[in-house]
This record gives sequence, C-alpha cells and structure tokens, in this order.
Amino acid sequence: MPNAQSVAVAGMLAVLAATPLAGQLTAGRCAPLDTTARWYAKQRQWADDSKHTWSNDSLRTALIHAAGLDTDPNAGAGALLGYEIVGMTPAAPQGDAVTAIATLRGLAQTRGSTWPTKSVVGAQGVRAVWLLASQDSALARGALHRMMEAGPEESPPAAVAVLEDRLRIANGRKQIYATQLVRSADGKLEPAPIEDPKHVDLRRDAAGLPPLAQAICAGTTGMRDGG
Repeated sequence: MPNAQSVAVAGMLAVLAATPLAGQLTAGRCAPLDTTARWYAKQRQWADDSKHTWSNDSLRTALIHAAGLDTDPNAGAGALLGYEIVGMTPAAPQGDAVTAIATLRGLAQTRGSTWPTKSVVGAQGVRAVWLLASQDSALARGALHRMMEAGPEESPPAAVAVLEDRLRIANGRKQIYATQLVRSADGKLEPAPIEDPKHVDLRRDAAGLPPLAQAICAGTTGMRDGG
C-alpha cells in the first residue's frame, strides 16, 4: 500500500471534535445506534422490501444466493455504519459468486444493458451486488459507474459512498465520505486522507451514514458493519 494511504493527513482527527470518539465509547463498547437518527431512517426506508416492486425475481434470487444472503441474511440486514479498514483482504469469490461476478462485469461493460437496480432486483438484490463488488476490483469500478448513473432511488447512497471511497483510496486519491480507515503507528484507527475534512459529516449525513466518530468507534470495537 502506498505510504500516502497508510497514514491520515496531519490534524485529520480534528473533524471529530464535535462528536469525540471518547463520547461514543461506554465500557469499551460503542453507544447503541440511534434508530431515530435521520441517517438510520434513510437507510431503513431505502432497504424496505416489504412491497414486491422489483421486476426480475430469478435474477434477484441468483444474486442473493451468490452473495450468501440466503444462508446469512444478517449480512445484508443491518444498517451500513460507513467504515472499512484499509488493507483487509476480502475473501476470494467461490462457486456461484464467481459466475455472478462474471455476469455482472459483462453487464457493466455492455452499453444499454439492464443493471440490477432496486426496481429490477429489490433492495436486497442491490445489497447482494454491492457485496459481490467488494470481492472483485474490476466489478467494483463498473458497479460504481452504473449505480451512480441509476441515481439514489435505484442505488443506496450509503453503499455508493463506501464504494466510491474504496476505489478512490485504492487509486491514490483522497476519499469523500471518510469510510476508509487506516491504523496509525500507535494502532488507532483514523480516516485515510479526506477531501474537505471539515464538512465530512455533512456529506456522510447526506449519504445516509452516521457521523465519522461513530464509524471509527464501531471499527475500533469491532461492531459489525451492516455490509
């Protein structure tokens, strides 16, 4: 990993001053999620699959199975807390995931193809696509383009934010939403370089993500991210 990606810019943690990390911790655990917060409500509303409004059941089922959401539904049930620890290698795709990734890469590269958005495969189907993209960098690039192109009604802004930051950091650029965390020399988690860090929590809120301090707390204590 390039050196610029392994440390945060000087003074980066100043963006946490309004909501200090210490205030998020209680006996070594993160404070419970505020389920009344706007970011949480925004994610839960987007993820609501109670109404069958998608058009392709077979593709939805195949994607959910390939991502393992049919055997581990909790992997796609929680709210995204908006953090990933840079340098942690995702598991290599196996079995049906390999086939699904190849299919999605083909769709992403084919002009005019129908991408599996919410109206096509439902919210859980979209979460499956996002999870599969985490296992393949080529798919991640294509998926980000198609998800951004589809817009926030069809692709969850929180997931798009994490994916965009992941690819930015991987390409040596500054991230936008501070979802990518690195370990400092003393072992603490802090965000990799951020564009305009003073306003990062405003951007996270707009994307339906919790404040950065809460994400760092979750990463520090090992709280599971919903994705």
